[in-house]
Parts: sequence; structure tokens; C-alpha cells
Amino acid sequence: MSTPAANKPAKKRFYPIFILISVLPLFIMLTLNAVATLPAFAVGIFTMRQEGGSFTNATELLTSPEAQNALTIGFICYALASIVIFFIWYKKVFLKHQIVIDNKTAFNVKSVVLAVLLIIGTSSVINLGLDALSALAPEVMDSYNETLSSAGLGSNFLTTLIYGCMFGPIAEELMFRAVTQGYLRRSGLNAVAVVFIQAILFGIAHMNPVQSTYATLFGLSLGLLRHKYGNIRISCLAHIVFNVFGTFVYSALSSLELPSAFYYTFYAVLSVIGIVAAVFIFKEPVKDIDLYKTPAATPAPSQEPAKV
Repeated sequence: MSTPAANKPAKKRFYPIFILISVLPLFIMLTLNAVATLPAFAVGIFTMRQEGGSFTNATELLTSPEAQNALTIGFICYALASIVIFFIWYKKVFLKHQIVIDNKTAFNVKSVVLAVLLIIGTSSVINLGLDALSALAPEVMDSYNETLSSAGLGSNFLTTLIYGCMFGPIAEELMFRAVTQGYLRRSGLNAVAVVFIQAILFGIAHMNPVQSTYATLFGLSLGLLRHKYGNIRISCLAHIVFNVFGTFVYSALSSLELPSAFYYTFYAVLSVIGIVAAVFIFKEPVKDIDLYKTPAATPAPSQEPAKV
């Protein structure tokens, strides 16, 4: 006969070291990003000297077509290198210790529709926020737009398509939802803390007050999807959808020059739809993909990773 003490669940252990390790992808990302931009700055300096011009800040070095081309190549190389590094890291450290949620299970109609609606709603909330910021603090938005322009984001179609809507989202999902969120789960923190911390780190990675703020909100949505569905591919899909909508769909709508009331109503409706989708996602059962919580743990034969 079991005693009450025997039936009591084991206390969840806490591993602070994994919280510290979870920050490492952020530093690696910033380092790779800095290395990728160095050739563009070098080209910018060379071009500026050839033309006999001068510059007052570093961003002016990236305005020439030659520097923008170098920046495009640098961003794409950075994304590809990040995908390789973090995929190997994720595979070696995490996939061996997880139940694999296969694509058929993760990508059912309901999960994909909810994920897409959540992300479109998140994007709409962010658009409303940016519009409000533009009205309340236009100088802040001007600085933000100047930063994006100097980085070649949004103005260079090749960078936007290949980096912004393909390789970049996959690289960032492997960094933050696969590796960072994976280590935070292993630390013993509760799910809410895990999702919030990875979102904050994701926001910090964007190194711009405006981008960091909305990237944190976006990171919360992506972290929720990763937590609920257990498959990194669904957060990759959501990230790509977010970037495609933000870059192409909303830009196309803006070019129509419709009354402002239409845009505000449109974004508000999509925001509400996103909130409703979030409610349904919250009700979804959590896919607990971790078979064992520390790398040193040895599973029993019956606990070998299995596809579900």
C-alpha cells in the first residue's frame, strides 16, 4: 500500500547554469552579425575615399550601392552560417533527448491556421503600435526608418527575400526557439518564465529600441507556438509569415493610399482575430517533448526517443 509521501510528485530541480548557457546564442548571433557587416563597412570606406567624400556616422558608410551589395552578401552568409551552427547544436544537444513531433502531427490544419492567425494578429498589433509611435514621436520613427534603410532591409529586394523571408527566420528560430528556449526548459523554470525570457533575449538581439520592443512581443507569440506544438518547424513557418506580411502584404496595402480609417479598422480586426487565435492556442495541450531534463540523465530502454 502506497503512502501519501510516496504519491507526492518529485520536486522539480532548478539548474541556474542552463539559464546562463541560454544567453550564449545571443552573443554568438551578435558576433556573427558584426563579422558579416565588416566587409560592407570596408567597402563603404573605400568607396567614400575614392569619391573624396566624408562621413559623420558609421551608417553613412553603408549608403553606397557597393556597400549595400556587400551587406547583402554578408547578411546571407551570416544567416547560412547561423543555420549550420545552430542546427548542429540543436541536433547534438537537444534532439537526442526529445520526443520528435513529426510534421504530420505538428502541421495539421488546425495548428497551422491558428499559428498563422496568431502571427498575422501579432503583426497587426505591432503595426498599430508603430502608427501610434509615428504620431506621438515622429523623430523616433525617423531614426528607426533610417536604421533600416542603412541596413538595406526593405529597400533591397534580394536581401529582403532571401535573408528577411527565408534564411533569416530559420536561423533565428534555431537560435532562440530551439537552442535558447531548449536550455531554459532544462533549467527547471516554469513555462511562463521560459517563454518570457527567450522573448526578451530575442528582443535584445535586434539592438534597436523600436525593433527590440516589437520583437519581444513577436518572440512571445513564437515561444508560445514552440511550447504548445513542440515542433520548431511551425515557429519557422510563423516567422516567415510574419516577415512576408510585414514586408510585402502591408507595404502593398499602404501603396493603395486608402483612407487612414480603413487601415486602422483592418489592423484592429486582424488584431482581434489574433487574440482569439491565441486563446485557442492556450487551450491546446502542451507537447512535452523532453524525455529527460539534463544531458547526464540516462533513459531506460523504454524511454528511447520515439516519433508521435
